[in-house]
Amino acid sequence: MGKLSFNAVCEYIKPVNMPDKFAGAYEKWSGEGHVVGEKELDDILVRYSLTDEQSKRLHGYLRQITDDEKISDYIKFLVWTQCDIRRYEYFLDCDNNLNGAALGELGETLEFFMLLSCIAYARIDLENRMIPKELYEQIPYRMLDEIIGRYKEKETLRILDIPWKLNFFSLSIYLFDRFLFVPCKFDDPFYFYRGEDGEVIGVAMGGLNVDDMGQLIPDDEELSDSNGEKNGYYYGRFSEKRKTAFTTTFKETDTEIIGSRISPCGTITTKSIILSKEKYKKILERDDWMIGFHIPSGDGYTPQRVRNSMTLAWKFFEKYYPEIPFKGFWSSSWLYDGRLSTLLPDDSRIVRVQRQFFNYTGGWNGESTYYELFGDAKLLIDEVPQESSLQRKLAQCLKDGKKFIDTGMVYFPEELNKDYNRPIYITDEDLKEQDELYVRTGWKGGTS
Repeated sequence: MGKLSFNAVCEYIKPVNMPDKFAGAYEKWSGEGHVVGEKELDDILVRYSLTDEQSKRLHGYLRQITDDEKISDYIKFLVWTQCDIRRYEYFLDCDNNLNGAALGELGETLEFFMLLSCIAYARIDLENRMIPKELYEQIPYRMLDEIIGRYKEKETLRILDIPWKLNFFSLSIYLFDRFLFVPCKFDDPFYFYRGEDGEVIGVAMGGLNVDDMGQLIPDDEELSDSNGEKNGYYYGRFSEKRKTAFTTTFKETDTEIIGSRISPCGTITTKSIILSKEKYKKILERDDWMIGFHIPSGDGYTPQRVRNSMTLAWKFFEKYYPEIPFKGFWSSSWLYDGRLSTLLPDDSRIVRVQRQFFNYTGGWNGESTYYELFGDAKLLIDEVPQESSLQRKLAQCLKDGKKFIDTGMVYFPEELNKDYNRPIYITDEDLKEQDELYVRTGWKGGTS
């Protein structure tokens, strides 16, 4: 059978929610890819104590896929888009669902078998790059353990947060010392410049709406149901559209950059800054390559471990991915929200690590603060754990109507040799301005 048209494939499979850009990808696709084989499946599953019935069911699904050339080709195509450097061109969003609505029970397994099929296909590129096998051979199991656990308990193969899990099955993410690292693109409306003296300055694009806390207000801000808050749920989403305190400005001439300054404490300021192009060079803008920095749970969240992990990661990506012009490191997390510093001492690990980075507002809501600190977003505020001082203080802040927001950070390789026992990008003046902002908006000192 020849290659079907994209519309014919979609009609046969009926993907639940496929990205529009996959139509163009399909035109470029020449049949490459992979579908996991039965022996390969056994080799992957050998570490799990599946019952005979559970194993038989998985093999039955796989045989249905391999016996149907249309479905098999669909899996190959998906694998092709999500492995090697192509995955950053055809990156999935959280609401994408590649399962097949037209295929009944089998259709609900397609993402699962696509993930398993990625492992062997992605390995080809890593072997060509001569990356040591010990750096990636166990990576998929960090996610597969959870997936198989859900399958054993609930008999479902539905994949939750497929963009995140694809990092592991496409062998794109690596563990160095304490933290995980993965290539990514910078996708926020800011520019960063480095001066002749090494100073790093952030400038916002023009036309961005900012609230009175210096936080970006996204055009598509997700709002919560205010009744949920009244009923005892206190998450990170705002219940109504925030008021704009000011709008950013930006202008570029032949000799100067003029725009709204970003504080490395994680806010956009009302201060307009003028940078001479002769003295300041742009080091980061939207769509530049970065190394994503991710924080697994557990001990060791310290400036020293951050620095050691980043140093190892930078050397690795420079050596094995020389064709990618990485500019630095990027991350977003609830841990970078400067408002946590009102609840914690300056020598706490969270504050010390936070002040290693150039933090910026990305306009994200703060639901993850609730989830990560209390362990379950379904808990009522009066049910959340109160074991630590931070839990108690943050819970009271939420009851008082305050909000926490995920914050972004960037970090550049020129800083890898600097003293990690003191702030890297944040100056005393930045901390003073942050302190004044928190006093002005009622955050100073937090709650006791």
